[in-house]
Amino acid sequence: MEIDDCNRGGPREMEQDMTTAQYFLPLATYPDSSSGLIISNAVAFAGHYGAHLHACALTVAIPHIPNAWSSLLLDTPKMIEHAETLSRDRAATLVSAATNLAASAEVELSCRTVKTTLPLLHDTAATEARFFDLAILECIADVPDTRIVAEAVIFGSGRPAIIFPNKTLVGLIDHLVIAWDGSRAAARAVNDAKPFIHKAKRVSVLSLTGEKPLPEPSGAHLAEILVSSGINASATVARFASSSIGQSIQQTALELGADMLIMGGFGHSRLRDFVLGGATDGVLENPMLPVLMSH
Repeated sequence: MEIDDCNRGGPREMEQDMTTAQYFLPLATYPDSSSGLIISNAVAFAGHYGAHLHACALTVAIPHIPNAWSSLLLDTPKMIEHAETLSRDRAATLVSAATNLAASAEVELSCRTVKTTLPLLHDTAATEARFFDLAILECIADVPDTRIVAEAVIFGSGRPAIIFPNKTLVGLIDHLVIAWDGSRAAARAVNDAKPFIHKAKRVSVLSLTGEKPLPEPSGAHLAEILVSSGINASATVARFASSSIGQSIQQTALELGADMLIMGGFGHSRLRDFVLGGATDGVLENPMLPVLMSH
């Protein structure tokens, strides 16, 4: 894996408060490129919370096929050269877009390029994310690699991640909805979301009934604890009424007027497969609003 610093911060970065949050934005370049929308959302989100944004363009190195094999195929060396050039060009374009947007928004930004192999692309994103407080990700339904990267970061980095829908530019995040089922993952998500919870104007603790038994104490107790911390919080109970628990949670959160959903990420290994929980799978399949997910 090769690393190239694309942009170094100036004196202002060196003198910044050590408590400044550090957000990580992985940018894919091959086979598909990250969207311009995720860069815009990442810059706006980092600006809203006064965070330092670290954009990392992931370029690919494709192993060359031995001549004995490549002669049986198309012009493989030229195809490999084209793919690697495309990856580098896209990285330059994405870094330039991030640099310009951050400058306009007066958001502190660091950019770097990391070269990796295609099979290790997703693991590289997860490894890089471990150095930061939070990862900013996108999930696009017709671009499978965006979901694979999201899963790798959520379950392999040990850090929380925010998944943005690839639909519209996200505005201010004032109303948070916590999907609460009393689980370890949900509790971890609430703890990881503390900086956002304390800055929110309103927090709703959402519990869905009908999908699985909910342990006591309920979300009302969590809301009480949040209120005692000076947070404007309340509890809501809704009925699971959709074919997908992930869709039902998001739809209910939107009906409550949520700007962002906070939830635990569920997943476990089974033989060689990684099996996601129903709510996690549904959200990653079709994110409808910004979702902070923590495992």
